[in-house]
Amino acid sequence: MAVLALAPNADPVIALVQSSHARKANADLRLRFYRDRQTEDLRAQIARRWSTPDDFRLFFINVVKKITDKRAMVYAGTPYRTFDGMKQADGEALYRSMGANVVLKKANRLTKLCKTTAMQVGWNGKRPMLSVVTPNILDADHDGDPENPTRLVVTHPGARDQDTTYSDWTAATWRKLDYRGQVIPTPGNRDGINPYGILPFVPLFDSAPDDEFFLHGGDDLIEAQRAVNVALANLWRAIEMQTHGQAWAAGLPAGDVVRAGPDRTIALPENGKFGFAAPETQIEGVLSAVEFLIKQTAVANDLAANVFEIDPAAESGAAKLVESRDLIEARADDIELWRIYEDRLFEVIKTVVNTHAPGTIPDKATVRIDFGETDEGVDETARLALYKARIDLGIWSPVDALMADNPDVRTREEAMTILSEREEEKIRLEISPDDVLNPIDPDEAGFMTARTAVND
Repeated sequence: MAVLALAPNADPVIALVQSSHARKANADLRLRFYRDRQTEDLRAQIARRWSTPDDFRLFFINVVKKITDKRAMVYAGTPYRTFDGMKQADGEALYRSMGANVVLKKANRLTKLCKTTAMQVGWNGKRPMLSVVTPNILDADHDGDPENPTRLVVTHPGARDQDTTYSDWTAATWRKLDYRGQVIPTPGNRDGINPYGILPFVPLFDSAPDDEFFLHGGDDLIEAQRAVNVALANLWRAIEMQTHGQAWAAGLPAGDVVRAGPDRTIALPENGKFGFAAPETQIEGVLSAVEFLIKQTAVANDLAANVFEIDPAAESGAAKLVESRDLIEARADDIELWRIYEDRLFEVIKTVVNTHAPGTIPDKATVRIDFGETDEGVDETARLALYKARIDLGIWSPVDALMADNPDVRTREEAMTILSEREEEKIRLEISPDDVLNPIDPDEAGFMTARTAVND
């Protein structure tokens, strides 16, 4: 986006927006790489080294998307939310209507990619909506606490720079600005009041921020992707140029051309020579270098080196667990952050919904989230056998087994409550294992009774 000259009475918000072009361009590049739009950048990379970039066949392996999605593991399993202070069914219906699980999974991935994003809560006239605001269209001001910004500005790019507009949010105000910073009047809100009294956003960070709103990091992944793309383009160009040997002849008059082919006879003068030069491209060496770069990039991002293997060797569950330990630990750290973000998001949702539909969500309502567990590569039978052995030896009680199986159960008291409820359910159901495994149809049961009576 071009930097336009400001009008004499332009709003200072535009100065904030224009001061961050480099940062937003970097974020935009990451998003284009993630969304399979890498060709333009690859063509520019080749044009810097070759005068005829159009001679290259451009293709790529999306390392950025693969690694980002593998690292964004918070919502790998379906989360379960418990609503206190409101009907459970109402809370579930609310989140289902917003597509919360889908949007939050997307937010987790884009935050892992861009390091900072924001979740915006809106209203479509009937229900709340969630949307992820990425840093290529986001600016922020804060008073030393990046998790509580005082102003957020969202850019709405137009087909032309003159069509670009901005949404300027503070806790007290909301204004729509044109590309020069002039206020665009909003019907029904001429004074530019923020009806919510809060910023209807939740800032999302890939790690706990210190004093900056937009976090740094992840450049290694982008540069690795660029290197892989250029290497593959060069390799394929070499293959196309040298797949067939180059014909050569010696002892011919200068300027003579030998037309070679299986249907032609070549007449050479005395002591003349003819042959084909074999290609010398080190294809295997280039492929090994590309593979090394991809694997090292994966390892540097907490993934196993074989994440890009087409046919990885079979491994035991224990071996898989060891390889994925870094990723498991990183997910545990991420979950602690996103548990906070889920709490904040619910409070913003409550404010937005009750502003438009007063009384829909009780003021004291809260939410607790149980993040879905992921398959850590350990066989289920082996894991349960290990739990049982520890209980039999007296090292564990069922409370320890439950807490190990579900890390979202935080206290022994909570585990005891859950186990007691399940034991009561078993008693109420009064179903034995044999009844479950060998059910008898009621009609068949009557027939068996009658046949027994006849035999007697």
